[in-house]
Amino acid sequence: MVALTKSSAFNKALIAFALITGVTIMGKNWLALQQIDYRVVLGGNILLFLISVVTTGMSVNALKNPNPHAFVRAVYAGFLIRLFTCAIAAVIYIVMAKDGVNKYGLFLSMLTYFVYTAIEVAAIQKILRDKKNA
Repeated sequence: MVALTKSSAFNKALIAFALITGVTIMGKNWLALQQIDYRVVLGGNILLFLISVVTTGMSVNALKNPNPHAFVRAVYAGFLIRLFTCAIAAVIYIVMAKDGVNKYGLFLSMLTYFVYTAIEVAAIQKILRDKKNA
């Protein structure tokens, strides 16, 4: 049952990735009018999707461990990985872009951070409910 839900969590993240990517590419002219660099949004989306896949996998695998502390450690580790990876990526972008930092693109990337986090939390909650009822 856990493997099925893990696949379901991946599928939801993949759908979100495809939707965000599609909307960003199709709306790049509109984004440009709003002074949003679509490449920043795409880069953030790719990074956040990859992080989401890794951290969700860590949390789901930790649920198989009979020690409840393993799950808590995995969730905290996932949070730290997500936080530091995003912070490092933002610093690298800001240093490389210098005066050309696209703040609106960074803010949209932060919005996608919340989307992927919500998907991950919902998937883990569903696994926990199913595991409790099993």
